[in-house]
Order: sequence, then structure tokens, then C-alpha cells
Amino acid sequence: MTKTISIFNNKGGVGKTSIIWNLAVSLADLDKNVLLLDFDPQCNLSIACLGDQEFANLLKTSTANPFGQTVKAFALPYIQQNRFGQIHTSSPKIPNENGRLDIVPGDFWLNSFSDVLNVGTDVIGGSGLYRFILPELLTKEASRVNGVEYDYVLIDLPPSFNTLVRSSLYCSDYFLVPCTPDLFSSYCVGLIGDMLPLFIQDWEQGKQRYLQNNPNDPVILSKGKPKFGGWVFNNFDTRHRNGVKRMVAADAVHQASIETAITDMLIPNLNSITSYQAVPSFVNTDHVVGIEDLNVMASDSIFQNIPIRYLSQHRPTTRLRGRGSWAANQIELMDDMAQEYEDLALYIEQNF
Repeated sequence: MTKTISIFNNKGGVGKTSIIWNLAVSLADLDKNVLLLDFDPQCNLSIACLGDQEFANLLKTSTANPFGQTVKAFALPYIQQNRFGQIHTSSPKIPNENGRLDIVPGDFWLNSFSDVLNVGTDVIGGSGLYRFILPELLTKEASRVNGVEYDYVLIDLPPSFNTLVRSSLYCSDYFLVPCTPDLFSSYCVGLIGDMLPLFIQDWEQGKQRYLQNNPNDPVILSKGKPKFGGWVFNNFDTRHRNGVKRMVAADAVHQASIETAITDMLIPNLNSITSYQAVPSFVNTDHVVGIEDLNVMASDSIFQNIPIRYLSQHRPTTRLRGRGSWAANQIELMDDMAQEYEDLALYIEQNF
């Protein structure tokens, strides 16, 4: 069965786009079919996967594609005319993957779409629940048109609690929370624990009203059950001392603070949800994987549209003053982080 996973934190700058992109590649390398949904109006995932010019071309309208070739082409007719539009998927510039990897490109129009969605009427009132499960509808149509059953759908989201985030979480089987070593990550983790039970409460109210007239709708009955799949510690620094690599002390303090917030706030609040088990038994407070700060390698990866696991095979192009090849320590770090993403993919495959 297809598993849908949101990569989510209401805090910006935690590396959601980089994580989802590199995770998708690792899942594809496990011979899995993966669909990426760029549900962030900033469209960073689309640009990272496809390139800025290629993405810009997909935004262009024509007689054949009056809404372009992005998520807007499917969603706008659905919202305005209650009919499915055209589904467009693209293939990222990624070599050697074993499984299939597609992306539904994002669109800046998603800002307008988020304003159209109304929690009070559509969700709590129960009259527009299908407006809030657009990621599910996109997935089914992409699967039908492409003739492929996706093993995983990964959704990139804006750093907020807006209606786009609600829509994605309502459609997700799991969500992963990226965090960085800073003062606000533990605070934002606590906010997720405060907000998600309210999201589910709203969904349950609307679902009960909807089911009064549609008691056997299998889609609505299966949604609104996102489970916490764990957290990823991203962009921390390490130092070598006596031949041993350790996290720097300041970042270790932030790591401990995030773990405390997950233990004391996130998990207890999620356990207050009574409609389903929001914290699976395999989850604990430790981060699932740790992604070190890649510095210039991260920006070069985005610039070249090449994920970290393949970047060492390509010449560096940005901010390296004409250097013709990567240094040995940079290649070692890229290989280590590629292994972390592989471990994250295996964790998902074994538990989700």
C-alpha cells in the first residue's frame, strides 16, 4: 500500500526540502516508486529537482496547458469547477535510481489556494472535506496516468500551520519533523504538539457531519490519522578530537533540549488524541538520523540539481574559487551523509 509522509516543521530553515529530496533518492535506490508533491508555494523542491529554468518553463501557460504544467493544472479546475484538471509529473535530474521517482511540481499559486480553503466551512462543517484531501487526489491521478503504484508519497510543506499543512497532514500516514540546533526548534516542536490535536479535533467534527449522509465513504474514513514517525537532527557541526568525531558542545545542548520538548510536550499531547494512535510504538525521543552541516556542498547540490549521494561524482561549481574537484574530507562527509539518508530510508521501509 502507498504510504504518504509529510516532512513538516512550522519553523523555517530546518532543511525540509533537502531532506525530502535526498530521502526520495535513497528510497528509489531501494527499488521503491516514489512520488514527490511540492506543496510549498516557495517551490524550492521543484527547483532543486528540476532546475530553475526547467521549472520556469512548467509555469508557462499555453492553449494546450492553460494552467501550466504544475499542481495548479490539476487543482484549479477542481476548486473552481469541481472537476479534475490535468495531472503533470516530471522526472528529476537524478542518475542511477532503481525505482521510479516523479514529482508533481509546485506553483506560487498555492498561496491563493491556501486562502480558498476554509477550515470552518470545509472541515468543521463537513461540507468541503474533499477540498482538504487534494494530496490524496493528486496521488491517485498520478498513479492512474503514469500506470504505476507508488510505494511512497513525500510531501514538502511551508513552514506554517496554514491550510496547506492541514491538507497534507490529513492525507498523511506519517510525518517526520526536521529540527536544527537553535533556540527555536524545541519551542516549535512543542507547538506541533499543541496544534495537531486541534487539527484532528476539527477533522473528526467534520467527518461525523459528513458521514451522516455518506456513511460508507472509504476515503474520508481513512484520512485524518497522521502519526509521528520521528525527528531528524539537521545541520549540526562536529569536531574531530583524538581521532573521534563528536558533535560540538553547543549543538549537543540543543539536541538535548529538542529531545526534552519531544518527551515532555510533543508525545504527551499527541497521546491525548483518542481517535487513533498518533505515536507508534517504534518511536522514541532519539533522532532517527543526524545530518551534519554540509556548508558549500549543500548549496552546490541545489545549484547542480544533484543529490548528496551523487555529488562527489561531479565537479564543484559554486563558491569554490575554481577548484576542480572536491577535497577528500568533503567526499568523506558526503558519503557519510548519503549513508544517513540510506539509514532513514531503511527506517521508513522497516517501520512505516
